[in-house]
Amino acid sequence: MDECIHGFEPGMCASCFPAPEPEKKAAAPRRMSKPASLRSPQPDAQGRTPAARSLNLPQRIFHVTHVDNLAGILGDGAIKPSSAAEPAVKLGSDITDELRSTAQATGDAAVADCVAFSLTPQATWWAEVQSGALGPTWSDRAREVTVTDFVVLGIPVASVMDRLVVTDGDAAAMVTTLSTPDTVRRMLARAAGDPAVLEVAEALVPGEVELDTVALVAVANEKRRAEVRALLAEAGVGAKVVVYPPWFVPAELT
Repeated sequence: MDECIHGFEPGMCASCFPAPEPEKKAAAPRRMSKPASLRSPQPDAQGRTPAARSLNLPQRIFHVTHVDNLAGILGDGAIKPSSAAEPAVKLGSDITDELRSTAQATGDAAVADCVAFSLTPQATWWAEVQSGALGPTWSDRAREVTVTDFVVLGIPVASVMDRLVVTDGDAAAMVTTLSTPDTVRRMLARAAGDPAVLEVAEALVPGEVELDTVALVAVANEKRRAEVRALLAEAGVGAKVVVYPPWFVPAELT
């Protein structure tokens, strides 16, 4: 089958392949049951237990960067953490750099020593940039950028699962919870079951992330798609390049 008009494989685009309406079923007779043990896994608002939710973990994580940074990433052969990168367009302020360089992601790595991803391409921080990058955590350059000049790099969670750290908010904030190797799947499941957590969560990968893990590059328009395709081809990177404008508009405006 052909890919959709946005460049996605069949079934992966919510616009071209909307989910079917759920079938209405006759209500089953209510049965009396014993109260659940306090030790038993409790269902969420949709009636899913933690085990059921874990079957619907996020499959991809997303790294958003300005297109002017893409050549440097391709030249390095990897996405580098902020402590080692020298981007052409830097979004975070000096305050952000200090906070992320002093907050620990693991016993061996600060948050700044990790490549930062989001669990959704419409994350809260990205919406802030799209809305003008107000506040002291953003650089002056971030307030000048055009959102259609960004690209979204998507990689499979499975490709970095062995070193993934998942948070339930800003990774540098004192109140944020960070996963351990034993709780990372639980944190992913929690985010998958709660849109509010999904939008603010971060996925951190200590060290570099190799380019061969990039499966998808999303852009805002066809002109940018042609440019990015040429850059990837020159670097020998085979990631699919797709046009998906909704990822470049704040969620409340879509």
